[in-house]
Parts: sequence; C-alpha cells; structure tokens
Amino acid sequence: MKFSEHFFEAVCDYRYLLERCYPQKSMLKLVGDRYALASFERVMLYRGLSTKHQVALRHQKFVQQLPLNISVMLDGFNVCRTVGSYLNGNPVFVGMDGYLRDVSELHRKKLKWEILEHAVDLVLDYLQEKQTSYIQVYFDTPISHSGKICEITRHKMNQRSLAGKVETSFSPDHQLIYSSKGIICTADSNIIENSRVDVFDLAQQLLLENFSARPFSFIRYLADKKCP
Repeated sequence: MKFSEHFFEAVCDYRYLLERCYPQKSMLKLVGDRYALASFERVMLYRGLSTKHQVALRHQKFVQQLPLNISVMLDGFNVCRTVGSYLNGNPVFVGMDGYLRDVSELHRKKLKWEILEHAVDLVLDYLQEKQTSYIQVYFDTPISHSGKICEITRHKMNQRSLAGKVETSFSPDHQLIYSSKGIICTADSNIIENSRVDVFDLAQQLLLENFSARPFSFIRYLADKKCP
C-alpha cells in the first residue's frame, strides 16, 4: 500500500486532535485537506485511528481464537464485505484497536455478487471447521439487496447442515449489542464497545489462516515510528 508523502504527519495530527475530542468528521476534512490525502487515506484515518481509551475498551472484548462448539452472532455485511474487499483487491487494514477494516465507503458499489457470495462461502466454511454449535446472522435491512444475500446465506447454511438462523434487521447493532451469550463476529466499533459478550474478528482470522494475509497495520506502523 503506497501512501502520500505526508501521510505520517497526517496520522500524528489526527491522533492529537482525536485525543482532545475534536469533532471527527471536521478534523478529518481539516487534516485531509492540509496534507492533500487521497480518499482511501482519509477513510483509513477515520476507521483506523482511535483514542487510547477506545483501544483499551475494545481490547477487553477481543478474542484471539474462536473456541470450538460455541454459538456465534454474525454482523453479516460487516464480516462478508471485509472478506470480499480483500478478495476483490481493495485495501484492508488493521486499526489501532487490532480489528481488520476495509475502505467500504469507496468500494461498496464495486463489490460484485459473485465475490460477495464467495465471501459468504468462506465464512461459513470457516465456522463449519470450528464446529460452531449455532450461527445467528444479521444483515442490515436498509442496505440494498439485503433480502437476497439473506436468502443466499440461508441456503448455503442448509447445504452445510449448519444450525442457525439468518435474518434481516433494521438495527443489527441493537440485536448484537444486547446479546447475552455466545461470541459476536464483527469489527464495528460501536458494537465492540457496547457489547455484553466477547468479540471475534472473524474476517481477519479467516484471511490470515486461509490466505496468510498480512495487511497494513496501524499497530506496526506506529510502533516503527513515533509521533512528536
């Protein structure tokens, strides 16, 4: 991944303002314009950088490996689109909090159905290998074709004889946040911070195990450098 000449300075400035609770979208425009950042770099700042408090809070929920024979609740679009973005060659990266994200704001419309379906297959195969006892999948109703991907996922689960349920929801965040058992699979910051149970970054672990993926990591990047 190739960055603009002043990307590191932008990261430092953005982190400084973030720790001081400046409005995130306003400072993103300020820093992005100041250093003439590309669109994908602005998305990476917005989705990848966090305050020290946020990082600590999200780490408390982080599960390194998915235990065998456990029930999972899947943030459908979040997980499958991240995997699909990687398959499509779009940038994916690890944020300061250790969770894998993509630049979906830029590439959402470019993700072809066959790639999204392939991502669903990979996700279900992974969960089957882990002998997951029950799979609850939520897809966001407001997102286009959520009903279609819901039916496809349900069919693929039936083919694999996987126990579980697939449904659309106007607020998957609410459903996941208030779950009181099992493990949530997502990289959504709001869900992670407010969840009552542990969180597993399924997309990141799947890509690591299946493709030996080593995406750009803000953790490594900031460890190698030091903001003034």
